Amino acid sequence: MKKPKRRPRVAIVYKSLPQYRRRFYELLKARLEEQGIEFVLIYGQPGHSEASKKDSIELPWAHKIKNSIFRLGSRELYWQPCTRLLKDTDLVIVEQASKLLLNYWLMLQSFFGRRKMAFWGHGRNFQDHNASRSGEWVKAWMSRRVFWWFSYNERSAKVVKELGFPAERITAVQNAIDTRQLVQAKETWSREKLMAFKRSLGISSDHIGLYTGGMYPEKRLPFLLEACERIRKAVPEFHMIFIGAGVEDGRIIEAASRHAWIHYVGPKFEEEKVPYFMISKLFLMPGLVGLAVLDTFALGVPLVTTNVPYHSPEIEYLRDQENGVMLEDPEDVEGYAEKVIELLTDDQRLMTLQQGCARASLTYTIEEMAERFAQGICQAMDAAYPNRAAADRGENIWQS
Repeated sequence: MKKPKRRPRVAIVYKSLPQYRRRFYELLKARLEEQGIEFVLIYGQPGHSEASKKDSIELPWAHKIKNSIFRLGSRELYWQPCTRLLKDTDLVIVEQASKLLLNYWLMLQSFFGRRKMAFWGHGRNFQDHNASRSGEWVKAWMSRRVFWWFSYNERSAKVVKELGFPAERITAVQNAIDTRQLVQAKETWSREKLMAFKRSLGISSDHIGLYTGGMYPEKRLPFLLEACERIRKAVPEFHMIFIGAGVEDGRIIEAASRHAWIHYVGPKFEEEKVPYFMISKLFLMPGLVGLAVLDTFALGVPLVTTNVPYHSPEIEYLRDQENGVMLEDPEDVEGYAEKVIELLTDDQRLMTLQQGCARASLTYTIEEMAERFAQGICQAMDAAYPNRAAADRGENIWQS
């Protein structure tokens, strides 16, 4: 007797759920439902090193589990107890991370034909000064043996190809965040309301720099603070706003206690960040840049960074002198300060960068990411199960 037909079932297992992923998962779920694919999202809680960012959320329709976290020297290993939730799953997508013990169990199952497995990630650790050599070897070995790859963008896709993975089974998802709601929130702020907001911070100047993000060593906060002091000497009306939290937020709190022109406002998320961007001219992040570059595009506040070797793949979106600035020497604090001073005092040059941000904001969207991811899942399912007619998805059926 034939088994009853059912919908294809795809799961994403992620160790935690940061707030910036909420809209992506909601859009992806809707796209897959349109294709007749059941989407299961499973997430746990961040580890000790990530919890300080205070950006985790919950989704009522997803499955929350409690990760078991083990210490091995300076490393954290995770066991994600979700094997029961993966029953009847045809494709499971996991982070490319050697510290996730579940990945080894899933790969063993894939070898025995239980289900297909896919990786979602960078391709390698772009912050390789923090990388475990053995961990990177394991990641590379496993990366060549999964069925499909969802790379963050084309830069990551190139890395995966160089590992020896077939190009036709890589989906570059163009990693993004929900900037639409930021733009909508921006429209609610009148000039008068913004002026009042600025006064509430004790700022009357228009020469304002902004930092928002995690506060940890790779962000190079001491470098930024030194640059800010140089900028302030040349531009006496300069003010600097810091948003975020992390293991090094004490540096910023201490600096703000000494200087009235440095403002630390703690963590802010989504629409909360918008007025700070709107009163700022430049986004200053001389260290590691990731998804924050998309905020700068959406809200028209050009990024000034340096060419450190450990940027996340999203640095690919920055076009030097077009939608932001990349200084080649990451140790030249004087050169960094001089570039910021130049942009603060040259309205035409600043406007050129702002226009570049506006153009980039139309390309790198959460909607495009969800669409690419959904298309990749459909392609992976068709490649994995060629006997299934493409029309089956539209009929919401699946032949077991």
